[in-house]
Amino acid sequence: MSETLGKESGAAEFERYEKTGYLVEPFKIFHLRDCTDREFDFHYHEFYKIIYFVDGKVDYKVEGKTYHLKPHDFVLVGANVIHRPEIDRSTPYERYIVYLSEAFVAEENERGESLRFCFEEAGRLQNRVVHFAPESCEQIVGCLMRMEQIEGQKDAYMGDLLLKSAFLEFMVLFNRNVVEQPQSFITTAAYNEKVIDVIAYIREHLSEELSVDILAKQCYLSKYHLMRQFKEATGYSIHRYINEKRIQAARRMILSGMPASKACYECGFRDYSTFARRFKMIVGRAPSKPE
Repeated sequence: MSETLGKESGAAEFERYEKTGYLVEPFKIFHLRDCTDREFDFHYHEFYKIIYFVDGKVDYKVEGKTYHLKPHDFVLVGANVIHRPEIDRSTPYERYIVYLSEAFVAEENERGESLRFCFEEAGRLQNRVVHFAPESCEQIVGCLMRMEQIEGQKDAYMGDLLLKSAFLEFMVLFNRNVVEQPQSFITTAAYNEKVIDVIAYIREHLSEELSVDILAKQCYLSKYHLMRQFKEATGYSIHRYINEKRIQAARRMILSGMPASKACYECGFRDYSTFARRFKMIVGRAPSKPE
């Protein structure tokens, strides 16, 4: 297979993951360079994603904030985090994309340190882009290149173990630099402060009654003005955003062993039939059925 055909195949596989939102392997890496005409809708995945931005003109929108990417930026997109890239198609867009399953990032060492830390920190700070010191970036990018090389040889003897070790090295190094360089999180994103406040309120009060009227009072805006600003910033109506976040929370509870009937009320629904209907609409199965 030629290099060109290989890149086209990789791009097609990347788009399949983006569209379905599911990751069938524990981890995956792509290295893409294209002038795509495709426009991405706001969406989210059940897996985790790190984008290393090499070149191009791209704004990345994540949970109400817009980041104008610069070379050597890393974008952290956690599971179920709503995002969308806006790509200037006049310039080639080059990036590395790392997909990570929930099971993989949940791995911990004996001290309880998790590979998920960098995503948790991004969520806590509500800043999703990091830009490390040059020497740190060089080490991390070196890991990416090794991962890409090993990915192409994963069918060789013990290639699967070598690939896993490369991904582990990348994630340990990445998290270590997040710990050692807390100032690396980019704080210059453009955003509507009222929308970010509403998103934070929703996150903190998900189990309570939430309505447009309640949220409008919290941010001192008319509900019509708030609805318009929220949709412009996130791509979601407030009602849809709340439902999606509640179902995501309920799914995590059910996967951890909580009965669906209890998860329904813990995540803010008031009757099980409405919860079950929306769960099936969003997740694709009944909440009582195992994954």
